[in-house]
Amino acid sequence: MPIRFRKSFKIFPGVKVNMSKGGVSFTVGAKGYHLNFSKRGVRQTVGLPGSGISETSYLVKNDPEPETKKTKRKTDHSIADTAAEEEVEDHVSPRHRSPVWVILLGIVVIYLGAVVLGLIPINFLSQVFQTLTEWTRNIGL
Repeated sequence: MPIRFRKSFKIFPGVKVNMSKGGVSFTVGAKGYHLNFSKRGVRQTVGLPGSGISETSYLVKNDPEPETKKTKRKTDHSIADTAAEEEVEDHVSPRHRSPVWVILLGIVVIYLGAVVLGLIPINFLSQVFQTLTEWTRNIGL
């Protein structure tokens, strides 16, 4: 029996982080319409809240990487049969991490949500960069 793991928690109103064995995704939106950003792509869900009726489709779909690929190789088994070919499966390990753009997009969405909701000041990034600049100058970089 396979073991499943899934945990979802709210960062801000309208922004959730979903974690599972397969990776991390971000969901932005409210009941009735939301976008999910994951390693599989960007998926939108539109529905009637409370009715159980919804429709889901991908706005951007990432193609999964092939797990195996077959190649034909020439082998020399005997002098008489010099053109013998055999199929060999090359195993390619699948990628089990989120693409960098999904993580960056999630960070941008969370930052913008925090600014819009007034949880952080508008000049937060400029203050952070100013502090980092001062630290690097103090250590001589």
